[in-house]
Amino acid sequence: MKLLVNGEIAGDPSKLPFSDSLLRGDGLFETILGIGESPIAWPRHYARLAKAAEQISISIPARIDLDLALTKLLAGVVGKSKIRLTVLADGNWMISLEAVEESNKPVTLMRMKERVSSKAVLAGIKSISYGQSMSAVRRAQAAGYTDAIFVNENDHVVESGFSNLIILTENGFVTPADESGCLPGVMREILLSSFGVNQSLFTYEQLLHAQGIYTCSSIRLIQHVSKVDDTLFSESANGRKLIGDFADFLQSKITP
Repeated sequence: MKLLVNGEIAGDPSKLPFSDSLLRGDGLFETILGIGESPIAWPRHYARLAKAAEQISISIPARIDLDLALTKLLAGVVGKSKIRLTVLADGNWMISLEAVEESNKPVTLMRMKERVSSKAVLAGIKSISYGQSMSAVRRAQAAGYTDAIFVNENDHVVESGFSNLIILTENGFVTPADESGCLPGVMREILLSSFGVNQSLFTYEQLLHAQGIYTCSSIRLIQHVSKVDDTLFSESANGRKLIGDFADFLQSKITP
């Protein structure tokens, strides 16, 4: 793994800035797909970071400083990588980079019994206070699933612990609406603007009756979900086409 702290390559990746912000989980992060020396959809990631920073009243580094840092960190990189940019409330920031390990394992999901609030202070914000998501993922994996589905106080599906969700209905592909409290994912944003995916509120029962279910994230892009609790889902031709078209789109437009 390569690590850059406050603009400088760190010789020892185990050394991070020690601060109250880090200990308290007070900050934001972005996870960005790197292909070769290019950070995919970086302008969209920065725009989301800036909006979230304004919402929780913290400052972030200037765009030019992060541009230069990414260029430095990605120099000479070949293949796919996971880039994580972390910005702390005290002004410290760091970027890590590690290779992406491809996985063909089927995605399976279980519903979390506990509901989340669509009105929570950090709803829709990519905060480093990530305990809720990680706890859900650990519980799901202990039960033999990949990830967990969150439902809000209004019985609407929100997202999974790691990803946005997409369902295939008779009217096309749909993702939970912003009002659900979901994270406004960058890949989700591209699907909404360029691939005819719509956003709407829907319940867990409606999800179970979908023609297909998919996860969507910056690193894994779109993945078919084969099982939700005890319900199995076959992969459809429409789903395979969306997965292929989306991957081709990102390859052809490094900064979509």
